[in-house]
Amino acid sequence: MLDDRDYMRMGKAPFRSRPPVRSSGMSAVKTIILANIACFLVQLAYPAFTENFDLVGAKVLNGEVWRLITSAFLHDDRSILSFHLIFNMWGVYLFGSMLENRIGKAHFYWLYFISGISGSLLWTLFNQNNIPCIGASGALFGLIVAATMFFPNQELVLLFPPIPMKLKTFSIVFILLAIFFVTGETDKGGAFGNIAHLVHLGGALGGYIFIKIFHSAGIAWDIFPKSKSRSPYKAPSGWSFTGSRDETSDAFGDSPVSQKELDHLLDKISMQGINSLSDEELERLRKAREQMSGNS
Repeated sequence: MLDDRDYMRMGKAPFRSRPPVRSSGMSAVKTIILANIACFLVQLAYPAFTENFDLVGAKVLNGEVWRLITSAFLHDDRSILSFHLIFNMWGVYLFGSMLENRIGKAHFYWLYFISGISGSLLWTLFNQNNIPCIGASGALFGLIVAATMFFPNQELVLLFPPIPMKLKTFSIVFILLAIFFVTGETDKGGAFGNIAHLVHLGGALGGYIFIKIFHSAGIAWDIFPKSKSRSPYKAPSGWSFTGSRDETSDAFGDSPVSQKELDHLLDKISMQGINSLSDEELERLRKAREQMSGNS
C-alpha cells in the first residue's frame, strides 16, 4: 500500500493510488472550446441564431427547454473580438485542463453540461421574463469549484490585479462576490453590471454537487468542511487495514487510523506532494505504517 512510495518502503505488496484518467482522441476541453467558437461564428453570420437559442425564462417555461444548455455555448456577438468568449474559453482551458485527467473525458462533459444547466435553472427561477442571458460562465464556475475541490492549494495569478492567489481563496472570493451582487440583480433585469451572478452561483452549485456525488473519495478540500461523505473506495482483495472504513478521526491523537483517513492522506500526497502534509498528518501516516506492520 505505502510500500511503492519513495518516502515509505516496507517490502510489502504495494498500494497504488488512483492514477489520472486518460482517454484517446480529442480532449473534452478542446471539444468544448471549439464548440463555443463554432457557435460564436454562427452567431456572427446569422443573428437570428442567438435569438433561437439564448436563455429566456419565459420561453423556457413555454417548453423551449433546450435553451437551458444551448445558452451556455453563446456569447456576446457585437464584435468579432468578443472578450466575453475569450475570457470564458481561457477559463475553460485553464481549469478544464486540470480536471479532465483527474475525472476522465465522459465525466468532464457531464460536469460542464450539469453546471451550465444548473446555472440556467437558477437564473430562470428568478427571471421568468423575456430578458435574454447568454454565456458559458455558469459551466465555467462549475469547473472552477470542481478544480478547487481537487487542487485547493494550486496557485494562480489574477489578471486584475496581477497577484498570486490559492485556488481555494479565489473560489471563495468570487462566490462571496456573486452572493453580494446577486441582491441587485432583480432590479437590473437579472444582471448586475451585465453579469448574471445567479448563473455563476447555480453553476458553482451544480459543479459542487456533481463532484460530491461521483468523486467524493478524491476530494482534497470542501467548501463545507463539516459535510461528510462516505468514501466509495474498496481495498484490493486480500488486503486489510486496522480501523473501520466508515470511521473518521476528527482530531489527531492515538486513535487508530481509519481507512477513510488513510485514503484522504494518500490522495493529498498524490495531488499535492508529501510536503503538503502538516506535522499532524505526517504523524498519522507514520501511525498507519505501524498499524500495517502489526497486521502483517
